Amino acid sequence: MDFTPDPRYAHPSTPQCFIYLRLPVERHGHDPLHQRENTIDQALRTQGLGEVLGWGASLGEVSANGRRLAWLRVDISANTQASALLLLRQLLPTLQAPTGTEVHYQQDGQHLLDILDATGWLFAQSPQLHARNGPATI
Repeated sequence: MDFTPDPRYAHPSTPQCFIYLRLPVERHGHDPLHQRENTIDQALRTQGLGEVLGWGASLGEVSANGRRLAWLRVDISANTQASALLLLRQLLPTLQAPTGTEVHYQQDGQHLLDILDATGWLFAQSPQLHARNGPATI
């Protein structure tokens, strides 16, 4: 998957990187008013690192137990990827991001993700392959 900025839409003096978050959600989840996305946007803007482009619910792949996981997806445009990732890794646990939260990004042309587990972040993981023999979709 190519996350290279499209020069027709990117300002040439401001490099942009696309990052997206996937937060597992349960029915009637923790943040029904979407304050988490607002807080992420404010933190990125305050530090001049980027902004939240949008968010929404999505369904993931069917899990091993036959259930289909639901996710909250948050799309981010970052000016500086490394600094934005550092901010997100620090901020998400303080916003009660659940275990299984994923931060997706591209590094050296490779799609990677960081996963929040019970002990902290697992960095630079490769996306999991699914039954259709391809990586997880965005």
